[in-house]
Amino acid sequence: MEQCRKPDLYLITQDYPYGPIEDSFVKPEYPYLCERFQVSVIAAELSVPEERVPKHETDWQEIEACMISKNQSAGEKLLSLMRFLCEKDCYTEIAAIIKSRQKIPQRIYRALMFGAAAETFYRRLKRKISLTKDTQAVFYFYWFDYKCFGLTMHRHKFPQIKIVARTHGYELFDERELYGRQFFKPQMDAKLDRLVFAAQYAKDYYLTRYQLTDSEKYPLYRLGVPDRKVTVEERKKAQSGEELLLVSCSGTGRIKRIDRIIEGLSAVTDAKVHWVHIGGGEELDALRGLAEEKLKDKPDIRYEFTGTLTNEEVIAYYQNHYVSCFITTTETEGGSPVSVQEALSFGVPVIATAVGELVQMVDGNGILLSEKPAGEEVARAVEQMAACYGTEEYFRMCGRSLEIFRERFDERRNFTAFAEELMRMMPAAGN
Repeated sequence: MEQCRKPDLYLITQDYPYGPIEDSFVKPEYPYLCERFQVSVIAAELSVPEERVPKHETDWQEIEACMISKNQSAGEKLLSLMRFLCEKDCYTEIAAIIKSRQKIPQRIYRALMFGAAAETFYRRLKRKISLTKDTQAVFYFYWFDYKCFGLTMHRHKFPQIKIVARTHGYELFDERELYGRQFFKPQMDAKLDRLVFAAQYAKDYYLTRYQLTDSEKYPLYRLGVPDRKVTVEERKKAQSGEELLLVSCSGTGRIKRIDRIIEGLSAVTDAKVHWVHIGGGEELDALRGLAEEKLKDKPDIRYEFTGTLTNEEVIAYYQNHYVSCFITTTETEGGSPVSVQEALSFGVPVIATAVGELVQMVDGNGILLSEKPAGEEVARAVEQMAACYGTEEYFRMCGRSLEIFRERFDERRNFTAFAEELMRMMPAAGN
């Protein structure tokens, strides 16, 4: 008997599988989607030619992927804008901006550019995959941004498709968007089949912000990482020395407040600490300079900046080093950060600011800082962790980290449940 073909799913990303931005987020989920769907990945925010960017090799199969360039000529931008000005969604948003009475010229300009970019993406997507009214597929947008708007704006032309979007942080919270407003959310929402949240905090914010009633349209499916099969007994046996290996892992943008870690370490008076920051970005050199200035006279504080590492390299670091504690002083967090999930999966206690889902991720397994901690508060938390390092209390926290990981962030459970949800949306699911 001929095997039934899997339904089609188009996964629209920023740079995966060609670049590093989404590697730690999308890569773990990809094989679970492939178990049930014929998956095609479309990377839509790279500006280099496709032939110059090799695909990532994977352990399970070669990724079926292509690129849609984000580059536009001035003429293309103008044409897209003219097309967008013919759409009802354009004027609905402009009316809402005027009604808000805040930053009206800036917000209207930003909305028009958002809409023009959406129009460009839609037309390029349509050509790239030969999208027609007979197309049957799930379109899974990893971000709830202009790319998603491009297809939802024209959804009425494609009656047999399903549209799903995940939302995270920068494309969810008003304060994360330039001029303090997220654009076209109600218009997109009206034409989505599912809007998926990675954290309860993010879901609560969205439903409250847009005065919506919870339903199956707004499911919570957390991200996840593999179970490393770590045990507390293994942590006990491997622990040695007095120096606290303190790891942070994030980009270096100001919203991550890496400078607060440096300020905190400069105020530590009673602990031996080796701090390693994993991650890069435009602020990296400035942070190196700040660390040199603040920590040069601290003989008990060592520090290291690794720059950007791949997800595999981050995991290898945990496997080859006894990480004593993970720390984040981020200003905001819309989802459940994968960097913290990885630490939990290795049984590592956590110091974190009380923002977003971090409040649920640090629950008896570390120290929760205030939302805006000063350096002195960070210092006291590091000293407290150092003081209990190697004790029964420390290993109790290690065990609690493993519990939280297995209850909430095991990738097999989370991604399997989400893929099954997508399958249930297809007409032929279960046949």
